[in-house]
Amino acid sequence: MATALTTTDPSRRTPWCGLSATPKLETLVTHAEGFSHVCSPDERAALAALIPEYEAALQPASREGCRRAIAKLALAYPAAKVSDLEAEGRLEIYADALSDVPGDVLATACMAILRESKFFPAAAEIRAKCGGLARRQWELSKIRALVATHDRLWRPNPEPLSADDLAEVARIVGRREQAEAA
Repeated sequence: MATALTTTDPSRRTPWCGLSATPKLETLVTHAEGFSHVCSPDERAALAALIPEYEAALQPASREGCRRAIAKLALAYPAAKVSDLEAEGRLEIYADALSDVPGDVLATACMAILRESKFFPAAAEIRAKCGGLARRQWELSKIRALVATHDRLWRPNPEPLSADDLAEVARIVGRREQAEAA
């Protein structure tokens, strides 16, 4: 059942692992400043290869997958005295409210609620447990920023500074050192 909730594509069998599969890239994305760090061409290629995976992992659960997750959650709590029509309406409301959440994030949130909550949650409470969604979105934006910064600033073979440029740099550094000494 959990596999059917992972994405809109039920044939996807691999659980989402994100950057945790590549610790070096995880450290780069977590610690590098997005618009000033220029990564190497190899790092850029590895990051660019992750973008489609992240985009796929951010695809919302299918409507049916969302309905299944909420229905499964509802089964775990004592049934309220409602008609079938009202129950179906509530299920639709929850499905609408959670329609942008990836299936695996929704399934994880529902399991956390089952472990922690005594009462059936509101849709907002389920969304509050969907922390994996925000992290995924942040990581994707950081990866895109690192790739864009590399594309904008990477210079494979910079030309050496001319004698005039070296003298100007020395003058600026000398001025800075004098100011710091004062």
